[in-house]
Amino acid sequence: MSPVARPEAREETACNLCGSRNDVVVGTRDRDGHPLRTVLCQTCGLVWTNPRPTTAEMNAYYGTTYRADYKGQRTPPLRKIVRGFIGAADRRMMLRPLLAPRKGAPYDTPRRAPLYGVPPRMLDVGCGAGELVYLMRHDGVDASGLDPGIEFAEFARAVLGVPIQTAAVDAAVVPPASQDLVTMFHALEHVPDPRGVLSTVRGWLTPGGHLVVEVPNISARVQAPSHQYHYAHLHHFTGATLGAMGEAAGLRLVSTAYTGDRGNVICVFERTDDGQRPPVGLEAEAARTLAELRSHTALRHYTSPVPFTRALGRLRRRLAENRLLLRLKSVDDVLRWADSLAEAHPERRA
Repeated sequence: MSPVARPEAREETACNLCGSRNDVVVGTRDRDGHPLRTVLCQTCGLVWTNPRPTTAEMNAYYGTTYRADYKGQRTPPLRKIVRGFIGAADRRMMLRPLLAPRKGAPYDTPRRAPLYGVPPRMLDVGCGAGELVYLMRHDGVDASGLDPGIEFAEFARAVLGVPIQTAAVDAAVVPPASQDLVTMFHALEHVPDPRGVLSTVRGWLTPGGHLVVEVPNISARVQAPSHQYHYAHLHHFTGATLGAMGEAAGLRLVSTAYTGDRGNVICVFERTDDGQRPPVGLEAEAARTLAELRSHTALRHYTSPVPFTRALGRLRRRLAENRLLLRLKSVDDVLRWADSLAEAHPERRA
């Protein structure tokens, strides 16, 4: 039984990408063995929880319950903060090419010597404890965050000293055309209406501004079949369906990339005036994804090298974290170490 109460799944929905109800069941349990009906749209290939809790119920769940449910803690432990900064350092380097200096605004760096002439504005949606926001502000980026989790957002404000708004996207207060870059790392899969969220985020971007979205890749074979579906992951994407979702929301797809094991997909979008592009021609993608899911059996998974290489990778990361935690005994220690990470790449734009 779940350690905390989860909202009941009782709301039936059509496909969020193409509107079809031509779906087929691909899962009946979540990774903890609890009942969870997951379906695939045979028209476009989107995968989602159906039925599911209402949007209001899920917003309340993410605000007060999600962290305790999945991690057993309502505030970030030291290991999580260290892990967050390690991931944020990699993401920071990936994002730099997308951040160009803005024109026409006075420079007022939030921290040190500017990496950019005029600070570009960035919003990290689903920012958690705010580690990426913290590092980006070291670069002179006018970065802020958005997260529905009350305790994590308060930690980011009080301890990291970064500006975080506690809200879901549909309740956030963000001025139109105010952001040069918006990031959503492992956030879009959690929302009840991804197309609506991307449409809202598009309105926050400046013309030519970029959105970076990273989500798990449902067609990858890195997870055991019994661990494929999560209660908190309301939607599941492939590279094709994530790209189509952004374009259906009025964004232009710039690039699609995958992490090394293809476990996650990363799409970069740009705000243009091209308008929305309804998804078409995705039937073959749907058939491929359905075939991948049905052929990914426990026998094939555990007789492949995947679970062992992933376990080895997790062990290596854990040992590296352990070595860091031997000398990082407090949050203050972690922040001093994070400051050294921020200074480790002194490149400056012209």
